[in-house]
Amino acid sequence: MTQAILTLNVDTEFDVIAARQRARQIAGACGFGSVDQARIGTTVSELARNIINYAGAGSVSFVAEGAVAPQHLCITFADRGPGIADVGHVLSGAYRSTSGMGVGILSARRLMDQFDIDSGPSGTRITVGKRFPANTGFISADGFSPLVAQFETLPNHAALSEARHQNRELADALGALQARQEELQLVSTRLEERNRNIEALNDLLDDKAAALQKADRSKDEFLATLSHELRGPLSAAAMAASMLLPEGVTSQRANQMGELIRRQVTHMSRLVEDLLDVSRVSRGLVQLEKAPVELADVIAAALEQVQSAANQKRHRIEQAAGMPSLLVLGDRTRLIQVVSNLLTNAIRYTDSGGIIHVALEKRGRMAALRITDNGMGIAPDLMPRLFDLYVQAERSADRTGGGLGLGLALVKNLVEAHDGTVTAHSPGNGHGSTFTVLLPLHTERRE
Repeated sequence: MTQAILTLNVDTEFDVIAARQRARQIAGACGFGSVDQARIGTTVSELARNIINYAGAGSVSFVAEGAVAPQHLCITFADRGPGIADVGHVLSGAYRSTSGMGVGILSARRLMDQFDIDSGPSGTRITVGKRFPANTGFISADGFSPLVAQFETLPNHAALSEARHQNRELADALGALQARQEELQLVSTRLEERNRNIEALNDLLDDKAAALQKADRSKDEFLATLSHELRGPLSAAAMAASMLLPEGVTSQRANQMGELIRRQVTHMSRLVEDLLDVSRVSRGLVQLEKAPVELADVIAAALEQVQSAANQKRHRIEQAAGMPSLLVLGDRTRLIQVVSNLLTNAIRYTDSGGIIHVALEKRGRMAALRITDNGMGIAPDLMPRLFDLYVQAERSADRTGGGLGLGLALVKNLVEAHDGTVTAHSPGNGHGSTFTVLLPLHTERRE
């Protein structure tokens, strides 16, 4: 269904201005907002001016199409000029001329929803269209007549009025552009912040990946060390067992082989116990039986456990004179294990004939146990990961010395379970090392 709204003749530049103003008024009556009104007015102005420039005269017709809402506003431009020689070339945007021909056609096609053109030697006919806004109700033919009758009479100085109106449209457009620019700047700022966050996340992921790769290599080295540590005792025990098989083995020989098997089984049991201890403590499965404990007694018990290993390497273990009586609340067995592991570590990584010094002192509300050796020292790059699992196994140069490198990881977990801290210091390779354990003092003193 087509409902005529208004038809205007276009013969002069004044008619072009009038067509633009009427186009805005009709668009407003159809419910279009200010932006679409400006687009429709610009389209009418451009195509009406083409009529004047290339055909001399013509007409602009406004109609509403559609039997139900939303309808379409269709505008037809007709002239009897010579037509456009190559419409396809113009519509492609490739045509260029000093007269500006083609600009109006391309603008109209871009600004409107519908665009049709038919051009030949007898004239040109262009129809453009735009769908009514969704909230505009159906407007019948009778409904358009009073709307058109209410249109304001065009002023005597139509050109000046149009210029003022276009200035207002331009100001509104500039304001909208400024708002959009500010919005784009805000979006750009947010994107830059997102990019920075993504870069930081990528750096973190790279660090995590590198740490995982290093941990994987450390684990492989640890498993190789474990294999070596178990293979030796197993081979010795198997050899001893095979020597007990032949008939006529003397009791002395049997006792020697039995003792050998016992030692190797004890060594393997200690390795397995170290593994289980690390696993249990790191998961918080160890139940500490805490009671007031004298640290001097703990040190004495630990020294007794490691004295044989120290004697084998001709180490001298010195104790600071006059150790104070310092009481802590802890699990005596586990605290002995802490000191024993630190002493064993010092014995293992100190060349034969070395000196290991043990000191105990009070630091404020803390008891400080310090173990110093003149052994191989600790490389600076190893220090940050010294108490991590597997790190010692990765750094050990001599696997035959025994142990899996779990001692320091176990020490750290046990000390922290007693609300204490353990730290290490070393001037570097070949300059020895010092381990310091701080434990909270027990407030109740023994009489």
